[in-house]
Amino acid sequence: MLTWWGGQAVLFPDMSGDKPVPASGAAFMPMLLGIGVLISTIDGMADFSRAAARPRSHVLARHLTVAFGIAVLSACIALLLSGAPHAIPLACRNLLGFTGLAALSAALLGLRLSWLLPVTQTVPAFLLGAPGTGGTDTPWWAWPRATTGNGTAWVIATGLMATGMLLVLLRADRST
Repeated sequence: MLTWWGGQAVLFPDMSGDKPVPASGAAFMPMLLGIGVLISTIDGMADFSRAAARPRSHVLARHLTVAFGIAVLSACIALLLSGAPHAIPLACRNLLGFTGLAALSAALLGLRLSWLLPVTQTVPAFLLGAPGTGGTDTPWWAWPRATTGNGTAWVIATGLMATGMLLVLLRADRST
């Protein structure tokens, strides 16, 4: 889907009653990839994990690193194929943030509910968050809507990723 919609502007209704606000597919499609990174860690091997020679967090860290790398590579290839290489930084920033939100959700609610926080954050960000003049005036909570030049959005996305991954790895050894 990112290949077709990566550079396309999708119109989101503006809840304030103004005309619809365009948003690039590269801004919201990484949510699905970020959730997929965490969902890919669900397994039915809890008994094996308890008796394994290595702590689950070591294996999980490698798995998450490879899965995130595949998600980034997939997004970049899809955007190149769609003719929208200018959207790669936006997709990568949002992939960082959405993966971090999915990890926070997984740490707090379990891996099967890792989709909850990214979806809960995305709906208001795209329906209520106005990108402002050139995307630079975007409110901090609508970071997925901001342009790639918005430093606050990068800090939030990176912070979400670091915090989420740390918490999911800390929880991994305790919950197995």
